[in-house]
Amino acid sequence: MKHTLSLVSGLLLAVSAFGGLTQQTLTIETQGPDTYADGTPVLVGETYLLVYIKEGASFQGLYMDGTLVDPENNKIATKAFAVEGARCGFKAIQYPVDLFPAGGAWVIVVLDTRTANGGAGGLAAGTGVSVTTGAASAESTSLSALGNNGALALSVAAPTKAPADTPAPVITAVQPKGGKVDVRFKNFTDKALYEVQSTTDLAGQWQTVGTRVQASTQAIVQGENGAEMPATVQVPASDTVRYFKVIVPNAAQ
Repeated sequence: MKHTLSLVSGLLLAVSAFGGLTQQTLTIETQGPDTYADGTPVLVGETYLLVYIKEGASFQGLYMDGTLVDPENNKIATKAFAVEGARCGFKAIQYPVDLFPAGGAWVIVVLDTRTANGGAGGLAAGTGVSVTTGAASAESTSLSALGNNGALALSVAAPTKAPADTPAPVITAVQPKGGKVDVRFKNFTDKALYEVQSTTDLAGQWQTVGTRVQASTQAIVQGENGAEMPATVQVPASDTVRYFKVIVPNAAQ
């Protein structure tokens, strides 16, 4: 890394010598330990984004597939990943000065991409955003993120949204298997997360029994009406009656 940075510095000096500064460098990292909304430390390999915000705008969040809700005013400059210590590993980037004008600002965003089996690398269920930092105006700037509560670590606090065109899922089959139930549904997209909810009384409360159901981690099957996504959920084996529904959390309106 020191060798890389020395090369970057050399490039900057060379550019400055021929007609003025045309490139800037920016480094990012977090002190950590950064956490998910449930308080657990972020996993090694978890994703961070460095997002540029145009002057006068604010960060508007992400969709579940990691794309920006407001791509006109928010731009993803680079990705970084969590290292040991539950923190964003040091990363340096170099960019043209006119790509991210100095009147804008930066935020570092930590994602929650945990899958149902506990690993990182799935769709994004939530985000944590650093305090807004003014854009670089010198040759080199370092961003070390602060949480919005002034803490030295970031914490996932806001849910992501499902794309507005996400279809409403429809259950096609429910098959009990002892203390488990296989639920299958159609009308799904690979850009959204799904939850399975259940109740034994339609007049009572629905309970979440399956979360972070996503096409990339499920074995899609072909049913009578096309592709169907399966989800296996745990239920008491003693149940004689149980109802299920599949929802898309935080669907955009």
